[in-house]
Amino acid sequence: MEGDPLAVLYRLHHQLRVLSPALTVAAGTPEARAMLDGLVDTTAQAAGLLASAEPAALAALQQAFEHARAGRGNETTSELITAYGRLSVLLRRDQPRRGAAADEPTVRWGPML
Repeated sequence: MEGDPLAVLYRLHHQLRVLSPALTVAAGTPEARAMLDGLVDTTAQAAGLLASAEPAALAALQQAFEHARAGRGNETTSELITAYGRLSVLLRRDQPRRGAAADEPTVRWGPML
């Protein structure tokens, strides 16, 4: 991926894949905090690309960071998983992304009745 202008998005995608389960099993540990801090830095580097290519992922990441600052672990993880899914679709090179996909709402799980 050397020289790939999307390298920062691939790094972000990888960090999300590792951090989401880490927060599930080891929230509050120094390691998880360091990983979250690294994700904040990578998100800042990718913000321009995300704002134009996948604003929903950027919004989910920003919301995740707000939840993390407020100590809401489940909500943090949920937003990180949302961002991961949006990036997964964006970065699939074997199947081009549908143009309408950028405007599709994210389906959220609600209470089961």
